[in-house]
Amino acid sequence: MDTNGMTTWAGNHTYTGTVARPTTLDEAADVVARARKVRAVGSRHSFNDIVDSEGLLVSLDALAYRHPALHLHDSDAPDPGEPASGARRGPEPELDDATGRVRVSAATRYADLVLFLQERGRALPNLASLPHIGIAGALATATHGSGVRNPVLASAATGLELLTADGATHRLDRDADGEALDGATVSLGALGLVTAVTLQTVPAFDVAQTVYGPVPVGDALDGFDEASDLAYSVSLFTTLREDVFDTVWLKQAVEPGREPAAPAQVLGAPPLGAKAHPIPGVDPENCTDQLGVPGPAGDRLPHFHAEHLPSAGAEIQCEYLVPRENARAALTALAGLREPLAGLVQVCEVRSVAADTAWLSPMHRQDCVGVHFTLVRDVARVTAVLPVIDAAFAPLGGRPHWGKVFRTDPARLRSLYPRRSDALELARSYDPAEKFINDFLRRWVV
Repeated sequence: MDTNGMTTWAGNHTYTGTVARPTTLDEAADVVARARKVRAVGSRHSFNDIVDSEGLLVSLDALAYRHPALHLHDSDAPDPGEPASGARRGPEPELDDATGRVRVSAATRYADLVLFLQERGRALPNLASLPHIGIAGALATATHGSGVRNPVLASAATGLELLTADGATHRLDRDADGEALDGATVSLGALGLVTAVTLQTVPAFDVAQTVYGPVPVGDALDGFDEASDLAYSVSLFTTLREDVFDTVWLKQAVEPGREPAAPAQVLGAPPLGAKAHPIPGVDPENCTDQLGVPGPAGDRLPHFHAEHLPSAGAEIQCEYLVPRENARAALTALAGLREPLAGLVQVCEVRSVAADTAWLSPMHRQDCVGVHFTLVRDVARVTAVLPVIDAAFAPLGGRPHWGKVFRTDPARLRSLYPRRSDALELARSYDPAEKFINDFLRRWVV
C-alpha cells in the first residue's frame, strides 16, 4: 500500500485514501473485508472526487487484460513504478460464440477489449470518445458515446461480478436479475468492487468517418435533429469563439461489400479535405482516421487513437445531459455562454444519447443531448464558472455527467432520478455498513 498522491488522469484532482493494488481476487477480497472504508480506483478518467475514500483506494489494474499488441499512451499508464500498460497481466476475455457475450476483467481498458473482439469478428455496439478508459468506471458513471439510437455503454452489460464489503463475491445476470442489474450497472461505486463484466457484442462492422464544417449556429439550430440522424454517430464541435460550429463529425456504419456514401454536405457545409482535430489548430495525428476511409468500428467510433495522447491532455471536463425535447434551447443556452467562458473553453462537443434503463443514468428513460466542455486546466477559474454553466442547463432539466466537474443544487439533482430510492435500497442491501459510501455520494445521491 502507498499514499503517493494519485491524481486524476488530467491532474486536476488528487485523490484521498491509501492505495492498495492486489494481484489476485483472493487478495482483493481480503483487502476489502479488512478495510473500514473502500472505493475503487480505475483508469482515473474522472475529473472530480467520485473516487475519493476516507480509508482505502483499491486498484484492480493488476487483474486487467492487456492486449499484447497494444501500448496505451504513457499518460494513461498507472502511477510511476507500475508495469507498462502494454504488459499482459489479467486473464484473457471469455467470448461465448453462441450468445456473442464476452466476460472480461472489469479493470480492462476498452482499447484492449476492442482488439481482442476485432480479432474474433466481434465488436461492441458503441464506444466513448476515448478508448483509454476502464470498463468498470465507464459503466459506473454512465459514460456514453454518440448516436440517436445508441444508449450509454452500460446498456451493453448483461452481467456483473462484485466484491462486497465482507469480501464475498456476488453475481448479477441480465436474464435472472434484470431489475437489479439496472441498479448495479450505473452504481457510482456504491455496491462494491466490480471485478468482472459480461458485455453483449455484435458482429464486427466498419465505420467511415467524415468531418464537415464550419456550420453557423443558426443552421445548426434549425437542422440539429436531421443532422443528428445522418449517421451512426454524430458530433458537433465549437470553440465558442465565433457564432459557428467549427466541425461536424459523421461516423457512418458501412454495410459489408458496399462503399461508404457520405453526404455531399451537412447543414450546408462541405466535407473537409484534410484530417481535423476537435480543437482547431491542434495536430490531428492522435485522432482516428477520417476522410471517409472505412475501417473497423473500434478504430473509428472513438475520436482518438489508444496509443496516442487523447483529447488535449491538460484539461478539465464538464458535461450536462439535457432532455432531447430541449435540444434547441440547449444550443441557444450554449451560445449564450460565449462571454462568461471566454478564455476557458478549448472545445465544446454536442451529441445525442439514446434513453436507457439504468436507475442512476442521466438518460434514464429519456433521449438526451449531451453538451460537453473541454476546459483549460485552471482549477480555480473553472470552479468559478461552474455555477454559470449550471444556470444555463439546469432550467432545461440538464443533469451533470457523474464523472465530470459540476456545481448544482443537490436537491434538484436528486429529484431528477425517479429510481434513486431504489438505487439506495439496492446499495444498502449489498453494503449495509456503507463501507463504499463517500462524500461524493453523500453530497449528490444519498
